[in-house]
Amino acid sequence: MRKLWILLFWLGITAYTIIALGFTSGKQSEQICEKITVTVIDSVYNRFVTHNDIMDILVESDIDLLGYKLGSINTNELELMLESEPFIKRAEVYKTVNGALNAEIEQRRPILRVINRQGESYYIDEEGVMLPLSDKFTSRTLVANGYISEPFVAGNTGTVFEAGETTVKRDRVIFDLYELALFISHSELWSAQIAQIYVNSRYEYELIPRVGAHIIKMGDASRYEKKFRKLEALYFYGLNNQGWNNYEVINLKYENQVVCTKR
Repeated sequence: MRKLWILLFWLGITAYTIIALGFTSGKQSEQICEKITVTVIDSVYNRFVTHNDIMDILVESDIDLLGYKLGSINTNELELMLESEPFIKRAEVYKTVNGALNAEIEQRRPILRVINRQGESYYIDEEGVMLPLSDKFTSRTLVANGYISEPFVAGNTGTVFEAGETTVKRDRVIFDLYELALFISHSELWSAQIAQIYVNSRYEYELIPRVGAHIIKMGDASRYEKKFRKLEALYFYGLNNQGWNNYEVINLKYENQVVCTKR
């Protein structure tokens, strides 16, 4: 009998909750949209889009918002519209019972700025998405230039992953740059030390550091994690003792050694 009463109790709670939610939902759907609230949750580091930009997109759209019933507003449609903007990674739009429409915006985070041989410049974000430059904000990122042929097609947000499927060095460059930039951006040491990646005519990678008057030759992008470990060991056990400006070239191309060329 006791189990039966417990079962009836929880069935009653469940039924009440369903009825209450249905009542609240019905009440909310009749509520008039009186205000729009926008939160750009990562505006400390990037300012590609602002509160006012999102408000302009929403208000100037052909979608009926302010002054219309919340029940008539399709939040999925709004999210898709906002996420079609190149610098918006994620948009979450939801309604509240007090008549507000809320939008939370997460921006894309560039990890690399590419300057190709045609003089075009664009960003690559942490998910490998290629982004145009912005006339409102310049992201302080690692820069890559040199023998980079990959173009940026305006209005077409592509990714670098197709290039990663080829074994041809020239065609792999943009994907290799993405992998190197992603690794550097995730390292406190290398994101502070490496300022630029140069692609030479043999499609090999040279790193330009912020500290030290030397060039770091990586060779190709294979075994790049091991090469960075060798470089870290050299920095801490070699250059700290011998001086950071005594060498012109640090060559990491070879398997089990680091070759340094003195000035």
